[in-house]
Amino acid sequence: MLVDDIGDVTITNDGATILKQLEIEHPAAKILVELAELQDAEVGDGTTSVVILAAELLKRANELVRNKIHPTNIIGGYRLAMREACKFIEEHLAMKTEKLGKDSLLNVARTSMSSKIVGSDANFFAQLVVDAIQ
Repeated sequence: MLVDDIGDVTITNDGATILKQLEIEHPAAKILVELAELQDAEVGDGTTSVVILAAELLKRANELVRNKIHPTNIIGGYRLAMREACKFIEEHLAMKTEKLGKDSLLNVARTSMSSKIVGSDANFFAQLVVDAIQ
C-alpha cells in the first residue's frame, strides 16, 4: 500500500507500479527503476524479480569495490559468469522440443505466458506458440 503526498492510496503487488510511485534521488536506484520499466514494457511481467536480481548484483559489486577490486574487473567477472551460466543451461538444462510431448510443450508455453497481459488467454496463445515451434 502506497500513500502519496495528497493522500491517494495505491494498493498493488506489481513492482513496476510501486517503483513508478516512488520519488527516487539515488543514481543507482534510478537505474533499477529504468530497468524495471524496460522489463515491464518488453515483457509485461517480472519487474520485481529483475530489480531484486540487479540489486543483489550491485550489492555484491559494491562489496568488491570496497575491497579494492577495480570495477572493470568486476564487470569482466560478471560477463564471464553470464557466459558460464548460459553454457551450463545449454549443456545441462536445455532439451530438444522433439523429446517433449505436446502436453509438456503446452504446459511450458502456458507457464511462460502466465503474466498479467496474456494470462486470461494463455491457452489460446500457448497453442499458437506450440504450433509455431513444431
